[in-house]
Amino acid sequence: MVPSDFGPFFAATAAVAGALIGLLFVAISVAPTGDEPAARVQMDIRAGVAFSALVNTLAVSLFALIPGTRLGTTVAVVGLVSVSSCAALAIVLHREVAPGPGRRREVRLLGVQALVFVYEVAVGIQLARSPHDVGLVRTVCTLMIVLFLVGIARAWQLIGARDAGLLSEVGRSVRSRGRDS
Repeated sequence: MVPSDFGPFFAATAAVAGALIGLLFVAISVAPTGDEPAARVQMDIRAGVAFSALVNTLAVSLFALIPGTRLGTTVAVVGLVSVSSCAALAIVLHREVAPGPGRRREVRLLGVQALVFVYEVAVGIQLARSPHDVGLVRTVCTLMIVLFLVGIARAWQLIGARDAGLLSEVGRSVRSRGRDS
């Protein structure tokens, strides 16, 4: 059972997830498409990662709103489906994109997201065993916020916006200094 204090959170996250999924479809439709097959696959991977993260939060939120739902079981099952989505995207990436820095980066990002989903499964299993543990419900809520941020970041990349995160910029600086030397 979901503690009643969390009802407004899950209602809000369901609404946000639905809106962001709609915006993701808009981002996909306006994203620059390259003639290069590898660029198209990279775009598909980014869209798939964003979609997976957002659908995960939508599903958990909607199930949490159903009275009497065992949130732990729901979180574990949705997490497993999301892990399988990451595995499928990794297979597509491996099969369709030639080895290189772009592929390595995408594999790393997929791996990180898969780890988040594996953690979600572990939290779901714990919550299924201790359904009244408010700390675990808070952890689920935090994971949902993290997945929103992942989905938004990947959608941002879809529209061709520059990835200007701190780690990306440091990496660019290091690579450019290595070429200048």
